[in-house]
Amino acid sequence: MNKIRDAQEGYFRYLYNEFAGTPKAVSSESLAHKKLRYAQLSRIFEGNDNFSIHDIGMGLAAYLDYLNENLSNLNFKYSGSEILSEYIEQVKGRFPENEFYLRDVSEMLPEDRYDYVVMSGVFHQRRETSIPEWETFSQNLISNAFKMSKIGVGFNFISPFVDFYQTEVYYCNMVKLIHFIHDKLSRFFVINHNYALFEFTVFVYQESYIKSKYTQAEFQKYFKME
Repeated sequence: MNKIRDAQEGYFRYLYNEFAGTPKAVSSESLAHKKLRYAQLSRIFEGNDNFSIHDIGMGLAAYLDYLNENLSNLNFKYSGSEILSEYIEQVKGRFPENEFYLRDVSEMLPEDRYDYVVMSGVFHQRRETSIPEWETFSQNLISNAFKMSKIGVGFNFISPFVDFYQTEVYYCNMVKLIHFIHDKLSRFFVINHNYALFEFTVFVYQESYIKSKYTQAEFQKYFKME
């Protein structure tokens, strides 16, 4: 995966240097786009007011800004991972009380665990990487992120149902993604495709978490035997 990481580092370093101080510094079209993505992503912890959340591909930790501004009533512990050292240096200066890691989670499974692991915009820009390589990278990263989660993982992809096409963007094969989720992760998942952007948000939950919500004897046959 070094080739993919190197390509991503180069692209996002260019954006950071070229568009510093704007949403484009992390490949986002506008602040409104980012806030809508974060609002959708935050639905993963509805009903939970005390949790840890880890943001892979956090960029400049704009999601933490969103959480602080919009969900400050919740008791959450935020941390993040990035592959770009410039992002890490800036967010450590802004949020010295939080933990941030310079690492590629697609290549290694960290030992740290969190209630929720999220990724926003991570799978949009494949650039010169081939589609098969990008799908393998995406699956590796999602798989490791899911293993890091105690409750579940949330992420987004650009929809294949668009009115434009850019050769360096990945338009998700939703059927392939669903089969991957079911076969390799969990049968307990949500796909939300009902908001303004040409993208969709996915939540995948640990079976143990879903089982804890259905304790009646009648439902036990729907879960794996322990």
